[in-house]
Amino acid sequence: MLEEQYSKTKRLSLIESVLFNNAFILTQGFLLTGLALQFGVTESVLAVLGMLPVMAQVFQLGVPFLLRKKGSRKSAMIFSATISRPVLLLLPVMIFLGWKNQYVLVGILAIFAVFNGFTGNFWISLMRDIIPNEHAGRYHGLRNLLVSLFSMTMLFLYSLTLDTFNESLGFLIVSIIGASFSLITYFILKRFEDPPRRQYQSKKLFGVVLKDWNFKRFLTFSFVWNFAIAMANPFFSYYQLVNLKLSYSYLSILSIIAGGVSILFYLIWGRLSDEIGHQSVAEFGIFSAAFTAIMWVFVNQFTAETLLPIDAILTGVNWSAINLALFTIMLNMVDPALTETYFALLAFVNGMGALAGALTGGFAATYLKEISFELFGIPFFGIQMLFFATGILRMFSWLLLKRVKTRKVLSVSRFTFNTISVLGRRGIARPYGNSMIISRLKNLLVNKPKQKKIKKESNGV
Repeated sequence: MLEEQYSKTKRLSLIESVLFNNAFILTQGFLLTGLALQFGVTESVLAVLGMLPVMAQVFQLGVPFLLRKKGSRKSAMIFSATISRPVLLLLPVMIFLGWKNQYVLVGILAIFAVFNGFTGNFWISLMRDIIPNEHAGRYHGLRNLLVSLFSMTMLFLYSLTLDTFNESLGFLIVSIIGASFSLITYFILKRFEDPPRRQYQSKKLFGVVLKDWNFKRFLTFSFVWNFAIAMANPFFSYYQLVNLKLSYSYLSILSIIAGGVSILFYLIWGRLSDEIGHQSVAEFGIFSAAFTAIMWVFVNQFTAETLLPIDAILTGVNWSAINLALFTIMLNMVDPALTETYFALLAFVNGMGALAGALTGGFAATYLKEISFELFGIPFFGIQMLFFATGILRMFSWLLLKRVKTRKVLSVSRFTFNTISVLGRRGIARPYGNSMIISRLKNLLVNKPKQKKIKKESNGV
């Protein structure tokens, strides 16, 4: 009976994730940039808006206290969702009334981000107990796959709406749709099951967690990583809309390409991470994302047609690995009895890193936006300096992640090299032997991979 209830919650979680992301994408990427420009925001405010979901996590230190106050994870989750999910209804109201004040926009999205962060923390804790560790990669890979699939569809529809109507009417329509999705997910969350858990009474939860040295290494990595992302992330869309003057429809096509690649690689990474270790997949994603960011230094009106589709493909590969693996690394690292506290501290550090990065990036962009020059006939804009800087910082965060000790059988590059090497040798010596290799790869993607007893602190190659 309990297993049936958990299965129901797992199905509901997939539906809720898909519907909520259809609302959440309005607060991200080029849709947020377009909305912000409608409200006349400055570059510094745009930098803050773009990273609000991460910066708002500084308030996550209150999660354990809210949990004790409400008495159960589900009650605490519904309390925070009651505030976060309906607040997006204010966006279409503001647009309809013509009240386009950038600070009111910041206030609405800040409330949404803070309380949605609380909701997400309790959701993670619930799913941590419902889904076994050995199946986490496959389940969350499927979840991210579905989210990506429906996000592609909604991004296209949102963009088509914005290009069909004038931007004010277009954003009124898409904000109504997004706010409706957000409200529906509130009622879905109320149907979740809450596995039995003891109630927290200790007042020294943070002190206990901070004695975990491996977790503190992960916190250091996470601060630098979020600083690097926040410093430049909001300005990729800004650069495309303002400097390259691309249309919403074209940007949605690039997002669809990235989403399509993500769908394939969520399947691959979900299976592969359970096989070779989540950290191996995360390291590959971050290392590749660093070079992708540096590539933007060479994106201009002459190269955009070639480089932007390449960037979309690499984005699908890299970020599907990062989004899946960093999450599952934490699930495997935390003490199940202190899940909320671990994630609250991680969220706080993420938020501080994002806040510092957004303030740095916003301040820099205010001055860099006026700079443009040519070098050897190649045009450059000042904003591209932020892209180069974030690439270097991402590489530094990759080095910090390698200091974290979690299950890692072998690296993605070594796994790929070994597979190609074996296929090559067997193709020459014993062509019939390739069927066994192909069968193994098929099992990795389709069937349940065999679990191996591997030492927890093993680093591998």
